[in-house]
Amino acid sequence: MMAPFSITWLGVEMILVLVLLQLVASQDCQLQLENDMDAEEKPCVNFHQHACGNWYASTSQRTLGAHDMRSKWVANLKLQLIRSLEDSSPTNSTSNSSTNQLATFYRSCLSSGQSIRSYTDALAQSGANFPLLTNNSDTFDWVLANAGLRTYGAQGFWRLLVQDNWQSADQRIFYMLPPKFELLGRDDELNEFLYQRYLKILLLELGLRVRRAALLAEKLVEFEKSLQKLLPNDVEQTLVLRKPESLQDLEQQLPGLQLKRYFETILQGIDWDSTSLLLVADVEYLQGLQRLLAEHTLDPTIMSTWLLLQLPAYFELRLHDDDKLSSQREHCLEQLRKLMPGQLGRLQMQLVLGESYQDVYDTAIQQIAVLFRDLKQQFELVLNETEVFHDDLVTRNLARDKLRAMRLLTPRLQDPNTNTNPNPNTNPNPNSNPNLNGAAGTPLLGGNCDENLLQLSLSQAKLEFRQVFGEPVTSAPADPLSVNAYYRLKLNRIELPLGLMATPLIQQQQCSSQADTMAKLSAGLGYILAHEMVHAFDYDGLNYDAIGQLANGQWPARAIIRFSLRAGCYLGVRYSNATLTVNENIADTEGLRLALDTYRRRSGDAANLRTFFVAFAQNWCGTVASTTGLSRHAGHAERVNNVLGNMPEFGDTFQCQASSRMNPIDKCRIW
Repeated sequence: MMAPFSITWLGVEMILVLVLLQLVASQDCQLQLENDMDAEEKPCVNFHQHACGNWYASTSQRTLGAHDMRSKWVANLKLQLIRSLEDSSPTNSTSNSSTNQLATFYRSCLSSGQSIRSYTDALAQSGANFPLLTNNSDTFDWVLANAGLRTYGAQGFWRLLVQDNWQSADQRIFYMLPPKFELLGRDDELNEFLYQRYLKILLLELGLRVRRAALLAEKLVEFEKSLQKLLPNDVEQTLVLRKPESLQDLEQQLPGLQLKRYFETILQGIDWDSTSLLLVADVEYLQGLQRLLAEHTLDPTIMSTWLLLQLPAYFELRLHDDDKLSSQREHCLEQLRKLMPGQLGRLQMQLVLGESYQDVYDTAIQQIAVLFRDLKQQFELVLNETEVFHDDLVTRNLARDKLRAMRLLTPRLQDPNTNTNPNPNTNPNPNSNPNLNGAAGTPLLGGNCDENLLQLSLSQAKLEFRQVFGEPVTSAPADPLSVNAYYRLKLNRIELPLGLMATPLIQQQQCSSQADTMAKLSAGLGYILAHEMVHAFDYDGLNYDAIGQLANGQWPARAIIRFSLRAGCYLGVRYSNATLTVNENIADTEGLRLALDTYRRRSGDAANLRTFFVAFAQNWCGTVASTTGLSRHAGHAERVNNVLGNMPEFGDTFQCQASSRMNPIDKCRIW
């Protein structure tokens, strides 16, 4: 339980800002806001254009993916990290400090060419004698090969993921899903041709003659297509939300897959009980796989070679050196993000907050908890008064209990003391290094990128396996380059990844006016928290109870009808593609309403609504990146204009005439 706080919202914001901004140059917030504004665009016509008309990202930022405000934040974080890693001078090779390990990996990634043999030799250590490497097809063991792949984090005949259990907020569990066929693609002759050529090049790197490599690559593609045919054509591969089954039950259903032996291999060295291991599995796929593998037992060459090449494919083997330097830098940074997120995040916060970053960060986390608490209190007041529940005290209490049970997870900075190698004078072997077999820490890295990738992947896989049998999850992901917050529907919790902690949403610039500072904080972090909070009560969220269990029918029909009558406004003509984006539309408007009401209640006469609305809009400057699928969010301009158009306070602040675009007659509101 958090100790009760006696300070006011105004005091909280002042402390949070003063703590976080000690290393940021003081500049008037209004000047910063006005730099991005287009004064010639009338605010009541198109407020997004008014607020963001002069926004842009520099060439260096665009090179790193900047296309809107959030991706610009990420690009700036990448630039900071790249500059720090490249400026760091090489230290003693036996040093295992967090920063030195990051720089060592980064330099090896930039300078080293990859070799397929490094990966195939590592996989051969699993005990499966691959016919392609040994010229002996009698001793191939596909279970060992399949387990060897997953030991390094790669997929084999199935993807084995470690995820939060959808039935329990504090439990992690194994999910067994079909592989992803990203390189092969679906019904695309060009992708198939390119993939076959890629496999041929890998085989040539292993020493095969051209003709044999070409024939074998063709057979490998056909084999992978036969795996792909086991999947339904009309169902997207997502986590299967099914009841967990015991390992013993699946072993009886699928004896040909030898699942017990598979888990004994990958969990070697970890204390686990085969009688209590639970799995969520795509049983239909596994049944088809069992039949398919039985058909290929007489010719293991194709099956074994396909498994052999999955590891270099997983590590994105680059056989060409014509990449631009900027692409190489980003690739290496992404590898660090995936394999050393805790260490990279700690370096990032040190760059953002300075040498005293730990104390500054810890204080900020405490104040964010106070902000979250105050938003919940305001939302509870709204739930107590809403007409959605009318005289239905039971349903009102259910909603209130869910809100009270909601948790906020913030990331913890990794303790640098966990990064020490127990024997720094030796070059660690993936099969003997204590760090990789259960002890916390990062293996000592060297100048060979392939070896570094293998060691870090092995360490990461072991950590994931231990989490299944370890303590409950108590902190958000350490991802230093994720700037989105998340509401976990089946866990009833909000997560703030580490990258978000380094953005202007939290690291606010101190303004000459305290009112401006508070307004920016409320329209940024306050809105983000409120947006995720409202997801617990959108069309999907109302079907789940306080502990994240599916509870259809917990609300009576009359409450559902009242909710739907109000929510129907978010399906109106102002919203494009509304049936897909409705939940985000609800969270956008209702979240900003909650943030605004909380801000006004705590700030009183000090509230600065003009700055509040401009700051909110400028968090969505730029355009949405093009995607191949349909987005659940409306475009930035539409979401800003529609959200603010639902706020009577906005029309009053900017004196918009009734029925103007930014002050429509029909305004959406549920709570």
